[in-house]
Amino acid sequence: MFGLFQPGPLDSSVLRAALAAGSALGLTCFAIPRLAAWARAKDFGDREGKTHSDTLNELHSHKQRTPIVGGIAILAATLLASLSFADLRLGNVWLLLVGMLGLGALGFADDLAKTFGKKRTEGLTPKQKLAVQVLFGAGAGGFLLWQAWAGGGAEGLAAQSSLAIPFLGGSVAIGAILYLVFATFVVTGSSNAVNLTDGLDGLAGGCGLVAFAVYTAIAIVAGTPGYAAQFGITPVAGAAEVGVVLAALAGGLTGFLVFNRPPAKVFMGDTGSLPLGGVLALAALVTKQELLLALVGGVFVAEAVSVIAQVASYKLTGKRIFRCAPLHHHFEFGGWAETQVVTRFHAVALCLALISLVGVGGL
Repeated sequence: MFGLFQPGPLDSSVLRAALAAGSALGLTCFAIPRLAAWARAKDFGDREGKTHSDTLNELHSHKQRTPIVGGIAILAATLLASLSFADLRLGNVWLLLVGMLGLGALGFADDLAKTFGKKRTEGLTPKQKLAVQVLFGAGAGGFLLWQAWAGGGAEGLAAQSSLAIPFLGGSVAIGAILYLVFATFVVTGSSNAVNLTDGLDGLAGGCGLVAFAVYTAIAIVAGTPGYAAQFGITPVAGAAEVGVVLAALAGGLTGFLVFNRPPAKVFMGDTGSLPLGGVLALAALVTKQELLLALVGGVFVAEAVSVIAQVASYKLTGKRIFRCAPLHHHFEFGGWAETQVVTRFHAVALCLALISLVGVGGL
């Protein structure tokens, strides 16, 4: 299929990934207007006074009651496209789908609580969300370790609990126990990081689309031994099927962005942001490119770090590092228009993605 390289049969996985992406795109574009109409009728949307910042509420006052059904459309479209085009005999395919739906259910419960609960602006407590995220992260890590042991014994377990080193090549072994802790941290951290980034029209969706495009390409190449060797990527059996699921999710995100670009007609809500971050982490774990995630999702990392630094600084010194956290609000408070923040963050995400593709197999 790629003229210069022909070491493996990519035709099937690439074609099915393209079909999955196109189907999810079409389904999302079909579903969102209808879900948005339903949401407006049921008053399922953003609420006035959603944040504790009067300045932020004033900046975003025009977004009140915007339907938050984008996440539902993305997940439904991804699920249908994946069931149609991915090989459902593979455990890693189900790992991504179960993780996506589980974290999506958590986000939906949070969105419901924010909209219809007694404390509408609060939603679920941070401890409640963290507990579920940790459960899914630990479950994913445990499943991958069990699968590696079942398929290759001690050798397979050692391979699974080793982390590839971007740019430098090679890997570092951390052992099964540390790997389980690491996987839990990555899934939980990524899920929260994308959730924190979802604060401006098109921001999380656009940065997420770039990241999923990178991991779709990595998954398809890693799942084809000849191409994996060609590019110096660790071969992973069945990874190409994971690429089909990731392509479907990228297609769903693209359809969502049609309606979420400024000024947004719909939001994804926690129903979308929590599973997007979780699935991105699962993609990194499954493709054995875990450490690369920090670079591919560099915008998400920066957003999460800004919140951690802000909270730590205020508690320790009583002073704030940023005008407002997460980071995108810092620039808003500095006078940047929302579209300026979003387009510049997208540019950074794209640059980081290109750098990641250079270093994925080592220099």
